[in-house]
Amino acid sequence: MKSFKSFVVGCLLVATCLQSIAASDKCPNKFPNFISDICWSCMFPFRLWGLNIMKLNNEDFDTDANSTPVCYCFSSLKIGVPIAFWEPAYIVDVHMEPGCLPTLAGLELPLPWKDGQTGSTEITKKSGAGYIYRHSAYYVAPIMYLLESVLDDTCADRSPFDVGWTSEFDPTWDDDQLMMIKMPIAFAFGTLPAILASAPDAASAAVGFPIDSIFWHAGSWGPIYPLGGIVSNYSSNDQVGRLVATRMLAEAHAMSEMAGLFAKGSGRSFACRPGEVGCNSSVTKRAMCAGSPLDMPKALVMQKSQYKIQRIFPVPQTAKLPLGGCCSPIGRSSILMEIGTQAPTKGFRDFGYQVFRKRDCCAGVVSPASAP
Repeated sequence: MKSFKSFVVGCLLVATCLQSIAASDKCPNKFPNFISDICWSCMFPFRLWGLNIMKLNNEDFDTDANSTPVCYCFSSLKIGVPIAFWEPAYIVDVHMEPGCLPTLAGLELPLPWKDGQTGSTEITKKSGAGYIYRHSAYYVAPIMYLLESVLDDTCADRSPFDVGWTSEFDPTWDDDQLMMIKMPIAFAFGTLPAILASAPDAASAAVGFPIDSIFWHAGSWGPIYPLGGIVSNYSSNDQVGRLVATRMLAEAHAMSEMAGLFAKGSGRSFACRPGEVGCNSSVTKRAMCAGSPLDMPKALVMQKSQYKIQRIFPVPQTAKLPLGGCCSPIGRSSILMEIGTQAPTKGFRDFGYQVFRKRDCCAGVVSPASAP
C-alpha cells in the first residue's frame, strides 16, 4: 500500500508541476492516464495450468510452461502452479524534439542539443514515399505492480518507474553507417533474400504472431535493422512510431547483452515454445522462476512474439478490433489501428506505446527461509 501511495503522489506531481514548468509546444505533455488510456484487456488471456481462464478475444501462444500442473523453483524454495499472462511492462515514446520526454508530461532534458538532431518528416508528393527521423525513449513501467492491481509477488516486475534509455545519448541513432560499425550483423539484412522475407513475416503477423526467426524485420511496419531513428519506408505516422518503438525494444535486448545497458529489462520472459530450436528446459525454468527482469535469460536477439503494443497517445488505442482487441503483435498492419492519428498538426507528431510482455511464471508460496 505504501508503494501505491507513493506512486499516486508521484503521478500527481508529474501531472501538475511538470506540466506547468516544462511542457511546451515543441515538447507536449502526454502523461498517460493509467486507468483510461491503458487497454487492460491486453493482459489476457490469463492461463492457469495451460487453460484459458479469461481470454476476451485476445491472442496467445502455447509454451512448455503448460506441460506440467506443478512447478518449483530451487533458487527461491518455491512450489506453485504455472500461470501465464501479458504484463504491461514498458512504455516507449517516439518524439520529434531532442531531449523531450512527452511521457513525463513534457519534461525537457536541459542539454545543449543541436538543430540537426531535431526529428524531421520529408514526404515526396508524387510517390508518397518519405524520409522520417524520430527520437525515442524507453521507460520501465510495471504498472500492475505500481498500482498493486493484480499481482504483488515474484510474478510481477517490482522495479520502480524509470527512464531506461533515450536515443539522444546514442551517437549511432541518427547515423546508419555508424550503427553498422556497432552492429555489423545489420549488413546482412540489406540483401534481396532478407528483404523478401518480410512478406511471410507480415502475413504471419496479420493472422497471429510474427515469425521470430525473421528477427530483422517487423512485418508490415518495416525493417528493424539498422537500429536507429531513420525510417525510409513511410506509410503513416503511427506505422513509423510502431517501427521505431520496435527498434528501441530490439536495441534494449542487444545493448543489454553487449554493453550492460537496459539492465531493468530486455530478458526473455516466457518459456520455450514447443519445438523451438535452441531453447531447452533450463531456459524455461529460468524464465518461469525469474523474480525480476535481471534474473530472466538474456536474449541478444529479441523474440518479436514476446511483445504486444498498444498506442496510448496522441489518440489512445482502446477500440477493440475483431482480431487482437486493442493491442497487436509486432508487424501487424496498422491500417485499422491508426484511424484518427494522421492529422497534420503538432499534436500528432509524437507517439507513445504501452508494451505488454508475455509472462510465464511459477506462482506459489515462497519459503520464509529464502526471504532476504
